[in-house]
Amino acid sequence: MPAIRADHASKTYRVRRERSRTLKEWALRQYAPPITVEALKDVSFTVEAGETFGIVGANGSGKSTLLKLMAGTSKPTSGTVDVEGRVSALLELGAGFHPDFTGRENVYLNASLLGLSRKQTERVLPDIIAFAELGDFFDAAVKTYSSGMYTRLAFSVAAFVDPDVLLIDEILAVGDEYFQRKCYAKLNEFRAKRKTICFVSHDLAAVERLCQRGLLLDHGTVRAEGDIHRVLEAYHELIDAQEERRIAAEGPKGDRWGSGEVRIDEVTLHSGEEATHIVRSGAPFEIRLAYSAAEERDCVFGVLIYRDDGVSVFGTNTKIDAMPVWARRSGRVSFCVDALPLLPGKYELDVAASSPELHAYDYHSKRYSFRVVGEAGEMGTARLAHRWEAS
Repeated sequence: MPAIRADHASKTYRVRRERSRTLKEWALRQYAPPITVEALKDVSFTVEAGETFGIVGANGSGKSTLLKLMAGTSKPTSGTVDVEGRVSALLELGAGFHPDFTGRENVYLNASLLGLSRKQTERVLPDIIAFAELGDFFDAAVKTYSSGMYTRLAFSVAAFVDPDVLLIDEILAVGDEYFQRKCYAKLNEFRAKRKTICFVSHDLAAVERLCQRGLLLDHGTVRAEGDIHRVLEAYHELIDAQEERRIAAEGPKGDRWGSGEVRIDEVTLHSGEEATHIVRSGAPFEIRLAYSAAEERDCVFGVLIYRDDGVSVFGTNTKIDAMPVWARRSGRVSFCVDALPLLPGKYELDVAASSPELHAYDYHSKRYSFRVVGEAGEMGTARLAHRWEAS
């Protein structure tokens, strides 16, 4: 039997209008229709008992709302969300804590809400204290806690009340690296015990590492569901498409100068035959320049690639590469890379047409940008061809 089942669940919120400043505004707003926001739309999925399930999506996609429905702190407007067993939820920071109570008092409060008796809570209290490592602050009011201390207390309570289902909403991103490692180690213990975990995070590497299955939410709608690798691939495709539209909408920027004997009329970036602003690391990459000339002449074409922080990554031109170009009245020149070695990140581009003496006919400075995507395992800017040897 599934531990969690969502069946055509939708959630709609009414948004409060701004307060009227005049009597006329107040009168007009009495006839205005209410503003509603569809946070979730017809969401259906199941999570099997003992499964670690990842939920991914951009901010505002409905991830937190979905976890609230699972936790029972909110009800669906239509459809159902059913969860079997004791649920422990790490939702927004500070949720479930009374700010005037001490850490100790909040442990008893949270445990009682989860159905634990005082005696049961006292049995796990030493483990909670040891895991949280709050020292004297454990007996201080939680309103004096930093966000990291809130996280320590919240995770410690959630982990040691022996839940059947653990819901985690991005809260681990607040903690320091030492505590994050402790949390992930504890989550691995939960997985070994076949506890059910629903994990929301923007740390896609952690999602891929911990989860077997998952779903992708986009504006409240399920865009992909199933094997976590396929879900994350769909998420990357969604992000890439959004980034492509954004960069294309920006259009050329930066500076342009030159004497104009040869003009670069169009610059397009390609990976394969498709024009794109998103290139996968290791894929083919091409910068195509369309030019026009007042009269035919020798011309040098060049490119210079920068990181988005302004550090130059690579530059060359047809003179350096001993490829003379006789510019006709119009034509095209392409800079081609069989397998782009750049690591993921945003890059900017200069292109130029100049005389053999490198007098600028037409120089476009940082007028174009593109993003490299892919696995971010290596460090730095470029992937070097290499091998390891050991003896």
